[in-house]
Amino acid sequence: MSREILIVAPYLPWPADFGGAIRIYELVKHLSRDHHVMLLAPAARAEMDAIQHLREVCDVTAIPVVWTFRQPAGVAKRFTQARSVISRPSFVELASRDQRFQAVMDRLFMTRHIEIVQYEFPQMARYRPLRPCPTVLDNHNIEHELIARVARSAQSLPQRAFNSIEWRKLRRFECAAWSSVTVNVATSARDAERIRDMTGDVVPVVSNGVDLDAQAYARKATRTPGRVVFVGAMRHRPNADGARWYATQVHPLVLETLPDASFEIVGADLPTDILRLANQSISVIGRVESVTPHLAQASVAVAPLHAGGGTRLKILEAFAAGVPVVSTTLGAEGLDVVPDTHLLIADTARDFADAVIRVLRWNDLPAGYDTSYALQLAEARYDWGRAVVPALVAAHDLAFERFQSSH
Repeated sequence: MSREILIVAPYLPWPADFGGAIRIYELVKHLSRDHHVMLLAPAARAEMDAIQHLREVCDVTAIPVVWTFRQPAGVAKRFTQARSVISRPSFVELASRDQRFQAVMDRLFMTRHIEIVQYEFPQMARYRPLRPCPTVLDNHNIEHELIARVARSAQSLPQRAFNSIEWRKLRRFECAAWSSVTVNVATSARDAERIRDMTGDVVPVVSNGVDLDAQAYARKATRTPGRVVFVGAMRHRPNADGARWYATQVHPLVLETLPDASFEIVGADLPTDILRLANQSISVIGRVESVTPHLAQASVAVAPLHAGGGTRLKILEAFAAGVPVVSTTLGAEGLDVVPDTHLLIADTARDFADAVIRVLRWNDLPAGYDTSYALQLAEARYDWGRAVVPALVAAHDLAFERFQSSH
């Protein structure tokens, strides 16, 4: 049964070059095959090409703004952060507040037969339907937990102080958003349990996913011996911190045993200190059109994360590309993986380096470990079209059931 679905997002999901954008884009693309999807999002002046691309997939209504959450930090963002320190609302609340957004959403309801609204991230749930209808909140992460982890791991005192204030404000805001919608969905069972404990409602899991067809080339490629790759948008602090940790704490240990090993950092919005990590054995690459060529050359993909939330698209992409993965415990959090079967887990620099060395040598690996098991898991549980979007449609069905029973 085809439905009229309005998706309300905090930024345009194109280019789909980081986790949040990839998730929104893939959900929109696959939903549009059977439903009429409208996307409402803010857009900066330079994003007209992105709007045109998205209109090949769905209807797009864009609200012009100075910056969105997908842009790197600039004057406008820093000013809003400063305001948030002395205000009751969190930075996320202030940055997403725009009276025009509600007005445009109201006009869409006046002119379209919208049957269900799906919010991407809690801050967008502040904008309410003009007439009663089911609403679904897609929680990519539990944001306040993510910010709390960033606060604990921050290197500088100002960063630690700002995030310590922010996560407490954001917790209050998120809990209110969860209670305001018909159905919440989460990307992992762990996050679903947290939201259920707060709301008392069943929270369906709609995991992150992967485009298996897009990685077919990488699965057949010849690997570059000793090549270690990390993929992630560097505007996301846990990614930058993870890349920095691997380059400075782990990579030197790997080189002691394998002097020809190399490390490649792939991700948009590189901080200056990450750029300075480049040397004879470390390549620092900015935004790329596709991560597939880099995964195709990798002998191992790493997820050296010590903060963050949700589930890691970078790990699923490596699984789909047939690339062995070494991750921290937190890096693999939320994925239905078995250590030493689907990937290797290590948390200290020494253990992480040893795990990478074992994979690069393909020696002394656990008896049950095989990259084919990771690929099978990705095919069965994390394919966007065959597994993830059907789970989302089931969540929409649940929202209709709850809405009808309460009206």
